[in-house]
Amino acid sequence: MKQQLVQYFQELTSQSYKLIDFLKLSSDVIPLQELLPDLSNQLASLKTSMINNYKHLNRPQYDWSEAQTEVGVGLNSIGMLSDRLSTLIIKEWCLRNKNNPNPEKANDLYQTHTMDIIHALANARPGSSSMNTKITHHKSDVTANSWEEAFYGLLSTNIVNWESQEILYVKDITTLPCEELRRYIAWFSFGNIQRNEYIQYCEELYWH
Repeated sequence: MKQQLVQYFQELTSQSYKLIDFLKLSSDVIPLQELLPDLSNQLASLKTSMINNYKHLNRPQYDWSEAQTEVGVGLNSIGMLSDRLSTLIIKEWCLRNKNNPNPEKANDLYQTHTMDIIHALANARPGSSSMNTKITHHKSDVTANSWEEAFYGLLSTNIVNWESQEILYVKDITTLPCEELRRYIAWFSFGNIQRNEYIQYCEELYWH
């Protein structure tokens, strides 16, 4: 079963690369007021087809109802590992395609970090670490009805989060107008709440 799951998560990773290939993320920093609607609309339009692609991977079936929540799972829960996998997928794509492509570094990332997470996913057991989120009264309107939809939502959210944070690493944010800074702060708060909810959906729906 483990080897089947390793292969499944490798195929899930490959399908996810294709999504980012289609999006063709820009190497330039795009203002948030342009980035959010454009990228969000693209991801929304691709949602149904990508979820169907994920479902066609035929995740190995197992009587997950027999899997009991275990003490000692820590951060190696499906929800938290899915979050890490989605981030590594984005990072590898950027290493291959954005400014100054570095395929050697991208290959090393996949062989060391991504494959390590894939094996951890294949060995995962139900846990509670996905509940480790900020205490807040804010809620997003995200929902998911399947594991595949939850993973797509998490990947999509992390893509938008990744792209919106580019400005923090390539520009001096102290030079930004106050109103623009407010927009970034508001989005980072909302984006992280949305991310946390998808992590929880990934954890719950994988086992049901």
